[in-house]
Amino acid sequence: MLFVANALVFATIVTRYPELKDRFGLGELAFGLMVACGPVGSVVGSLLAGRLVNRLGAVPVAVTSSAILGALLVGAGFAGTPVVLAVALFTIGFGDATGDVGNNAHGLAIQRLMGRSIINGLHGAWSAGAIAGALLGALALQLAIPIYVHLPVMGAAIIVGSLGALPLVRLPTEPAPRSEQPHSHRRGRLSAMLIAACAIAAIGAFLEDLGSTWGGVYVVAETGAGVAEAAIPFAALMGALTLGRFASDALVDRIGAVGTVRVGAVAAFVGLVTAVFAPETWVVAVGLGLLGLGIAPMIPLAMDASERAPGLDPGTGLAAAATVMRVGLLASPLLVGAIAEWAGLRLAIAVCLLVPAAALLLAGRLGRSQGAGAVARKSADEFDLQ
Repeated sequence: MLFVANALVFATIVTRYPELKDRFGLGELAFGLMVACGPVGSVVGSLLAGRLVNRLGAVPVAVTSSAILGALLVGAGFAGTPVVLAVALFTIGFGDATGDVGNNAHGLAIQRLMGRSIINGLHGAWSAGAIAGALLGALALQLAIPIYVHLPVMGAAIIVGSLGALPLVRLPTEPAPRSEQPHSHRRGRLSAMLIAACAIAAIGAFLEDLGSTWGGVYVVAETGAGVAEAAIPFAALMGALTLGRFASDALVDRIGAVGTVRVGAVAAFVGLVTAVFAPETWVVAVGLGLLGLGIAPMIPLAMDASERAPGLDPGTGLAAAATVMRVGLLASPLLVGAIAEWAGLRLAIAVCLLVPAAALLLAGRLGRSQGAGAVARKSADEFDLQ
């Protein structure tokens, strides 16, 4: 419920961006600056999320952030000026980041209790929530539902769902971790595992944004597709990404996190190669579908590895990975756009083949290579269930 609620917030407001741009009479630059307030807020939130989780606990941070996001969505529906909306987007980005870290920290705690991988499925729930939010937004537009009705109704539903999740969750807390090395967090903060986890989180975000931002533009520019066909690659990417996340937990339990990321990196590489040489729109869609399957486990397993990185307080590694992941989201449109301006979009996509190749090389640093069932199983009496 919390992962779905987190996804619904931005998916809901993004569907109304064209209307908001026209309502406020914004040019491209002014609109871009307003929208950019969301990612900026998420980076700031990521920097503080680890401290909040470490001090307050994962569940309070996750539930409170989710409920506040719902309230902010209600307020955004009544924003009367672009400045007010920009402030709302910044605050939503901040709450999205803190909620994201809280959700992942709690999900990983439950995963340790269950003794098998579930984190990919939780991220699959997020992807499904994003798709549902976009479809509901499209329906609201079709029915001409005003933004001051659509956003508040969705915000209220998110508040109710978030608070409804509170009595359903348990609070597993591990006994004092690494107590034998009380100062190890200072030495281990930049461990190889943490660096690799942050890099793979950024790679997953970069490749996801690559397909989302440039897929439609690419088929129109390079395969002669019409505007109506431009949504096909995006649909293929998001559908495969969602299915891949729901399927990845079983793969992790069988071949481990390292093997799963390596398989994903190869699939992503093949998908990009297919897209680069594709003569038709449907071939690009197949390539981006493979890309979606390949990147599906990258961010969830990077979050898992960052939380397992040695010598860190709870939530600190997650916050680091979440921050770098959002930098990856910002890097994709800038880097690809710059290369495309100079050498063409097809070559820009081809250069991005280096990105999944880097994930393949870094995967071994994620630590445990055997199945999660063999390494994550701990008896319930090792935890304090509150």
